[in-house]
Amino acid sequence: MQLEVNRINEAGGINGIPLEMVVYDNKSEATEASMAARKLAEVDQVHVIVAGDVTNITSSLIPLVNEMEVPSTGISGTALFDDQLGDWFFRPMGAESDYVLLSLDYLSRDLGVTKYAVLIENSGYGQGGKVFLPQLSPGFGLSIVEEQYFDPGATDVSPQLNNIGSSDAEAIFIWGSSPTSAIAVKQAREMGIALPIVTTPAQVMLPFLVEFGEYYEAEPPIVAVTQAIDIWEQLPDSNPSKEMYRGFAEAYQEEYGSPPGMWAILGGTMLQLIEDGLIRADADPADVEEARSSIRDAFENTTNLTTFIGIYTMSAEDHYGCIINHMVLVTFQDGQKIYIPR
Repeated sequence: MQLEVNRINEAGGINGIPLEMVVYDNKSEATEASMAARKLAEVDQVHVIVAGDVTNITSSLIPLVNEMEVPSTGISGTALFDDQLGDWFFRPMGAESDYVLLSLDYLSRDLGVTKYAVLIENSGYGQGGKVFLPQLSPGFGLSIVEEQYFDPGATDVSPQLNNIGSSDAEAIFIWGSSPTSAIAVKQAREMGIALPIVTTPAQVMLPFLVEFGEYYEAEPPIVAVTQAIDIWEQLPDSNPSKEMYRGFAEAYQEEYGSPPGMWAILGGTMLQLIEDGLIRADADPADVEEARSSIRDAFENTTNLTTFIGIYTMSAEDHYGCIINHMVLVTFQDGQKIYIPR
């Protein structure tokens, strides 16, 4: 996010006004997040609030920002709360349908699987898997024959994997955002479970690849969903977003010495929404209440905004608004993510 703030300010700011990002540590606690949000709104008099945390904490702030009437956005990987965003919260993120369909199509069409097991994280994000996988699987001729769950932060999921290994599942869908999801891949391969594994986007983050890469590449190598920007160099030059991806990825690499991971890409996406909305609102920052209202209206009238993870058009009825997602499938080889064209 700071990288995008720097880019905006180096280009002259928003309608000539520099953008300032005020940051507080919520200590990964909903209570701390609420206190920080209230301080941002009432003391710092910010014009926009960003919830840069996991789904549960982001969701906990939605009633508060609506009460305070501050236009807000945040990281959340589930569509389960989209009917609760209210008038003031906007979610230019992904939804289960954006990437589940790719994974289910791969299991069914590429692998010929008909029965699979799920290993799902006990979290707000994991809840999406619990709800949407059973809903969407039948459309691909797939059935879930074993359900297992794990807590974020758990270091041993071998009991759950034993149950999966004893079932008649032909593949495993690991759904989570914590390191435990990657540990599950490691333990499955160490236990000799050689079933195909598909995972959600969080598993492609660089720290996981560094620590668990040999297990990701064990036969058969896992397949994951990620944003297209994550493998931009492998995209055809005809891809209309490739140059945008290149600009952000190369700037991030230069600034931080590593390619942008999932969280950086999501942070950058929120700044794209904010930049676009602030430019169109063209509000007087000195009149905070009026500026917030104008910015909220601008967010709600976002039209065909191309971001790192998709194209968004929002309305009073839809504060999610993804009309085209930029998700792709990858596998792993020689320490690298390998694009699987569809």
